[in-house]
Amino acid sequence: MSFTRIKICGITTPEDALACESLGVEHVGVIFAESSRRVTPERAREIREAIPRTCLVGVFADCDPDEVVEIAEFAGLNMIQLHGGESSEYCNNIFARTLRLIIKSLTDGDAKTPGILDEYRTTSFFLFDLDKRNPDRLGAVRDLWKQAARATGEGHRVFLAGGLNPSNVREAIRSVSPFCVDVCSAVESSAGVKNMDEIAHFVREVRR
Repeated sequence: MSFTRIKICGITTPEDALACESLGVEHVGVIFAESSRRVTPERAREIREAIPRTCLVGVFADCDPDEVVEIAEFAGLNMIQLHGGESSEYCNNIFARTLRLIIKSLTDGDAKTPGILDEYRTTSFFLFDLDKRNPDRLGAVRDLWKQAARATGEGHRVFLAGGLNPSNVREAIRSVSPFCVDVCSAVESSAGVKNMDEIAHFVREVRR
């Protein structure tokens, strides 16, 4: 079985980032989109300086391309996650201008569109997430895993998000074989405040 990496998203402080790194987390996500966990470029740069060896992922949603490029350079991002309705042309543009690896997010609804992954030729990873408007959360999670498993079976590298927590992440890995599992709110004490005990629990379950 291939090694599954871990991304903790919505990090807001250098201290939490450093604690995640010490637990063996490979990817730390900082959010620049509208969110209660949104950080400034200056704070992202502080986080970057705290964890120089860990992959820093910047999360954007339908942002002006010039702003994405500027923040990526200033904050020292390793990867750029595009979490809105960005087109394949938009992703191509960001990749060409930053030379950062691109993660394109898809919701369980988007991922059902036939051939959609093939449109994103310069995108290195696809992140499968839930559409928060779907009231059938349990059914949506199972459907999302099936779509993500299909993508991995086709040779795409997948970040799996959407409803993951310490109690279901092992099953998710067995079902999908993702490149990386991505968690945010399930390992928090409150929005933007990470619970290191829960993160440690999550990491143990993934490593098992």
